[in-house]
Parts: sequence; structure tokens; C-alpha cells
Amino acid sequence: MKVEEVVARHLASIGTPEAREAVRNRVASGAAQVIFRLPRPGRLDGRGSIISDRRRLCIAMMFAAGDYEGERLVFDGENVNVGQLRLRVRSVLSDFVYLHDVLLKEGLMCGTMTTAWPLLDLATRQPRLSYAGLKKVDRRQLHEVGYRAKRDAGDIQVALYFNPETFRHVYSQYRLAVRAGVGQRSRPSMSDPGMASPSELMDTFYKVEEWFDDFRTVDSLDLPHGYRLRFSREGPAGFLCDYGISLTRVLHNQTLDPEAFVIE
Repeated sequence: MKVEEVVARHLASIGTPEAREAVRNRVASGAAQVIFRLPRPGRLDGRGSIISDRRRLCIAMMFAAGDYEGERLVFDGENVNVGQLRLRVRSVLSDFVYLHDVLLKEGLMCGTMTTAWPLLDLATRQPRLSYAGLKKVDRRQLHEVGYRAKRDAGDIQVALYFNPETFRHVYSQYRLAVRAGVGQRSRPSMSDPGMASPSELMDTFYKVEEWFDDFRTVDSLDLPHGYRLRFSREGPAGFLCDYGISLTRVLHNQTLDPEAFVIE
């Protein structure tokens, strides 16, 4: 297939052009969960919300825990900002998203759950897309499309995956390799309090995976209500964590709080 055909059929799977263009913003909310696997196991339950207004985007997962209140990832249309655990200390996920802001600036995170999804606005974004054929993911065949932002793409490799029957976007994968001694973190983050000594420096490999399921019709649009994100880091300080949001409410064209995309 040509990449243009994959994109066209994907957009049709979301809804008609009229239904897609009628949506200015989207407010989605539901239950959230985080499962820490490495280096220390643990689990927390809370609330999650995904607010989008055209390209502006806020992803929040809040948990009632003293040392970890959750995540808030925001793109206000110009800049990316994230919440902090405490003064000048970000979580591992927030630190990664902040340093590699293309994921939020391009509207890649959370896929078609947001109005910022870049395939809805290719004329403005003008990314470089490449079709890689059918690939096996979680024991099923999916169409793979490579995505490269027009500007400030960084070194992250982005791959988007589509169901070959429905052309729904069901999976995304972001990969980044950091060579030893290059681009090392300058400030500590949760579960990552120290820097490796020169003798311990190793290459570090990051991978972010997103899964989308439980598609339902809202205002004539076919949208996922189930979202899972896995963040993994392989290297001198291994880290593995799973996040999830199960949407119970999706509203369109709401009057948004001006502070929705602001982090103090």
C-alpha cells in the first residue's frame, strides 16, 4: 500500500470529514492506574484526564500518594511543560517527555484520543511519512507507518501501527538510544537519584509504547476509550512502568478553563 492510502483509510475510520472538522476540543476523563515494575514494584489507582484543544494538549494522571502524586504533561501550543514531584525533580516519564518534546508538540501521544493527532492535519504539520508494510506486533499483523516531524524531530524513532481491517490506530512505538556519556540527565528524577560514575557508563535505550482499544462512537467519531502506556529504560539504571487510562466520559466543544494548559 502507499502511505497516502493508509492515512486516508485511517481518517475514514475515525469519521467523516464533516464530523472530524466539527470538533474544536475534547475533554476525556476516567480511571487511571500505574504499575511500577522496576526498580521497585508498586501499584497506584487514581483519575486520568486528556484535554485537547486543536494542537494544545494536557495529559494528566493523578494518584493519592505522598511521594508520587502523578503526571501532568502539557503542550500549550508553543512550549512543553510537565509537573514536578518536588522542586526541580521530575518523574522518569515526565523528564523524558520534557527533554524530547516532539511527542507532545506533534500530538503523537494518546493518538486519536486527542484533537492534536497529527494525521488530522498533515497539510500544516508536513511530516515525512514512510510505509513499512505489515509487521507483527503482539502476535497480530499491523500496518506500520514511520513518522518524522518536519522540525525538531530529534533522534527518536516513531512508528505508528494500524489495524489492517479497520485501519484504526491501535499502537505506537517510540525508540531512543543514548550513547554512553552523551546527553546524560543533568538533574535527578524519581527512582533515579544518582548519576552513574564514569566507570559505570553504558548505552541507554528508551522505549515508549502506547496501546489503544475499546473503541466507541462519540458524536459520530470512532474513538478509543482504553489507553495503556509502557515506559522502559534499559541501561545502567533500568526502569519499567505501565500506565493506563479507561475513559468513562468524552465531551466535545466545551468551554475550557484558561488554566487547563498551564503548569505553575
